[in-house]
Amino acid sequence: MNKILFTLGLGLLSLGSVFAAPQFKGLNNKHGKTTIKIEIPVSDRDDSNGLSIDNVRLYNNGKILKATKVNAIWGDNSIIILDFKRLTTFEDCILSFTINGKPVSMDIQSQLER
Repeated sequence: MNKILFTLGLGLLSLGSVFAAPQFKGLNNKHGKTTIKIEIPVSDRDDSNGLSIDNVRLYNNGKILKATKVNAIWGDNSIIILDFKRLTTFEDCILSFTINGKPVSMDIQSQLER
């Protein structure tokens, strides 16, 4: 019985690492722009250890904004820095982009209300 529970626990831990998702790390409105930082786990890289971020959009208060700049800090987990036109209000704020062709959507509004 203990072996079964141990095996099941290891399976769940490995399953969690397979389904790692990008994480919101912060937002600021300094220097006349809105900057959003996200962390992308190493597990989201493709077979050649590459990472492609495309179609970055920020949906806010019924408007769609394209990123004016996308930077990356490479490491075990990559930090992606996204710059947008400076926003003064945040309402129904959702960030969407693709990682290696796979669509990702992040509810920024819920992160801001924490």
